[in-house]
Amino acid sequence: MTVRSFYERASSLRQLWELNDKPQVAENNGVMFGFTALGWPIVNHGGHINCEQMWVLLSNDDQATSYIQLVDKKSLKSGAYNSCFYQISDGKWLELLYENETIRINGFLTNQVSSF
Repeated sequence: MTVRSFYERASSLRQLWELNDKPQVAENNGVMFGFTALGWPIVNHGGHINCEQMWVLLSNDDQATSYIQLVDKKSLKSGAYNSCFYQISDGKWLELLYENETIRINGFLTNQVSSF
């Protein structure tokens, strides 16, 4: 799983939102999800992102791909929502957050979970 493939999947779902006359909810990969005000897919329960379901939604039907560890944390840069940190290999992490109703996906290296 790479930052690029996660972002491509999010972009694809956003395009479907535009093409389908901007529905409030949709279903894909068995995951019910909504959209931010700008059309980015989000699995949101009362202002809290469901990180496990976001992984399923954005992993693009790749059942073989999984993460080693998940850290779900509220941070200043994620605004109204929590951020999701997925450890995808030893020392390699993927961060998913929403900033100004826009999805952000970052990859980074660290061995310190406490650094988030």
